[in-house]
Amino acid sequence: MFLAVGCSEKSYVIFNKQPITRENLLNGSYLFEKGERVYYIVTLPPDKVLTKQILIQVYKRDNKEMRYGYKLIYGKKVFLNEDEQYYYTDYYVFADSGLYEFKIYSADNPTKELTSNIVQVK
Repeated sequence: MFLAVGCSEKSYVIFNKQPITRENLLNGSYLFEKGERVYYIVTLPPDKVLTKQILIQVYKRDNKEMRYGYKLIYGKKVFLNEDEQYYYTDYYVFADSGLYEFKIYSADNPTKELTSNIVQVK
């Protein structure tokens, strides 16, 4: 379905207010309301994820925490299907307002970030 997007040289995280399809893939959004579903797609270059496993981490940028302003709020290990090995799509619901950063890693090299992107929740 998203083969053309997943075959690029770079990884991307794209957010949307609707479930992501070919038609609305490029109609991204970065501003959401609390309790609203934040749909996202992670695109992957063919040569960066050999084990077909990615790690997704979501951090809240919060200066109240003593962790350089970042607080880990969500983490997930994803096993990619054969027919979806160049992209992954899902959604997340934020309960609090703030600025959040999605960071994506390959399980092959979990210390090197593939891509990241920021969402603001009001």
